[in-house]
Amino acid sequence: MDWATLSAFAIFVAIMTGTPGPGNLTFMAIGASAGYRTAFPVIIASQIGSVVLNIFVAFGLGQLMARGGPLVTVFKFASMAYMTYLAWRIVQLSIKPKGEVTLPTFWEGLLIHPLSPKTWAMSLVAFTSFFAANGLGLLENTAVLTAGFLLGGLISHSMWAMVGVSILKVIGEGALMRGITIAMALAMLAATAWSLLL
Repeated sequence: MDWATLSAFAIFVAIMTGTPGPGNLTFMAIGASAGYRTAFPVIIASQIGSVVLNIFVAFGLGQLMARGGPLVTVFKFASMAYMTYLAWRIVQLSIKPKGEVTLPTFWEGLLIHPLSPKTWAMSLVAFTSFFAANGLGLLENTAVLTAGFLLGGLISHSMWAMVGVSILKVIGEGALMRGITIAMALAMLAATAWSLLL
């Protein structure tokens, strides 16, 4: 892989992992509701899920998903159901007193990327655009693809979580924070629905 292609891939990763999507909005909401320490283990879990997804894409599952059919229909229902559940969990963090609701867990974070249509789309586009005919072997391409999105995801999710923490520090808890958290949860659902309709 030449430097020009690698640089283009790095820019693509930075843009795609840095823009709003189900993952980033989730971590912003968790940061705003419960702080970065709560968000961090879930961020790590999400990146493990991202690694698995990118390996599957590199080994052909992405092309299978791109063809459509029953598998994609099942994925769309599972994706929307899980993101709705996650949105409800986020809203509960703000509307219930602290201690009365369990915080998002490692296992819940593990499914964010495998069930995110944005993550599937950006992984498939990256692999077909930058890795399909670059002269490297499948294992090398998979390693670069996976490492790129892993680094980009860790940085962007952490930044979005810290933005949420900053919002909490500025406005504190109360009705305004509850409103912002609910808005973020609805935005996450809207981003998922929009991605599924593309």
